This record gives sequence, structure tokens and C-alpha cells, in this order.
Amino acid sequence: MEIGRGVQYKVIDMQDGRVKKIPLTREESRAVIATWYAPNKIPDKELVIDYAELAIGANKRTGGLIHKYPAIAYTFANPIFEGEAVYTQDKVAILGDVLSEGSTVEGQKLIDSYIELILLQWQYGISERVFNFTINNGVDRDYNVVLLDFGEITSDKDKITLGIDNQRWLQAISYQQHMPESLKDYYASKMNERLTTQTLSNIWATALGPIPNS
Repeated sequence: MEIGRGVQYKVIDMQDGRVKKIPLTREESRAVIATWYAPNKIPDKELVIDYAELAIGANKRTGGLIHKYPAIAYTFANPIFEGEAVYTQDKVAILGDVLSEGSTVEGQKLIDSYIELILLQWQYGISERVFNFTINNGVDRDYNVVLLDFGEITSDKDKITLGIDNQRWLQAISYQQHMPESLKDYYASKMNERLTTQTLSNIWATALGPIPNS
């Protein structure tokens, strides 16, 4: 049963505690993008991107990293790849849904957990590049924040440096539209405090040798 759809994947509930992610066709991706804009106002840049190809590249990077360092598989909800495009993951709660149902204190703890996730993955030379906190992440059964969407990650340190300089997390739709107002100040303060170029320089890829090729 399909339970969700993004710009790259549709999500199928496997009814066994796992979900399967299957890439969309270009036409299906365009249909999702069309819901973001007024009719006939989709920017050309959105239409020329091959989202399935992006997903395959991200899968290769993530799969290669997990194969070499299996201890971090849980930070990606324990994916199992079926070829280049299709994979399964643990079924977890979407972070935005958990935030909307919890208290401010619980939300602050999840923000702290999200930052720890980012810092841990920086040590392995990988990072979400757009910081879509509520959309691209989930909460597992142990209440860890885990990264679900591999289509918006990068192993390019310079891109993350630019994101830090621009405080990219404050531009994300997750922060601007989806985050509870009671958490915005805490989120902005903690992200700005802990995600710095100095920290990135100190810990980036310190836990590994050469990063697996994409």
C-alpha cells in the first residue's frame, strides 16, 4: 500500500515494519512538483532535473558508506538496497508529525538529536545539504532522529560550508512553514551555535578513509 510520495520516490508499506521506496518516473516527479506552484508556473530548473538519476547517485554513496561502516546504518533507518534505485528502510515516524504531537520540551530534545545526527554524519563525510528537518528525517523506535531521504545529501564539503555560511536551515521549507512556532527560536539558536565552519573543518570525514565514490 502506498503511504507517501515525494519528488523522487513513492513509499510502500511492506506491513512488516519496513517500507519500500520506488523511484518515480520523470512525469510523476513533475506532477508532484506541480503541486508546489501555481498552474504553469513551475520553474524550468525544476523540470530539467532527472530526480531518479539523483536518487541513484545518492543511493550509491549511501550504500557504499554503509557497506564500509555498518555501524552507522541506523542513522539512515537501516536501508537495504535492491539494485541501484529501489531500497527498503525501517518504518519510522516522520519527524514533522512527531513534533506536531509533542510538547515543546520534547521538540527541543528532537532538535538536539537532529544536530547530533548531522555532526555524526559529518564525521563520515556526508550531510543533508538542504536541512529539511521535518520532512527528510524520522524518529525510530529508540527515539533517535534518522535521515530518510538520500536524494538531498552530499559528500561535497564545500557545499556544506556554503550552506553554513548562508544558514541554509533557516531558508528550508521545514523551518519557514512546517516547524511549530514555539520551536523556531530554539532551532535557529542551536543550529547557528553548533553548525559552524570551524566544527565542520574539525570533524569532517575524521571517521573514515577515502569516501566511497558516487
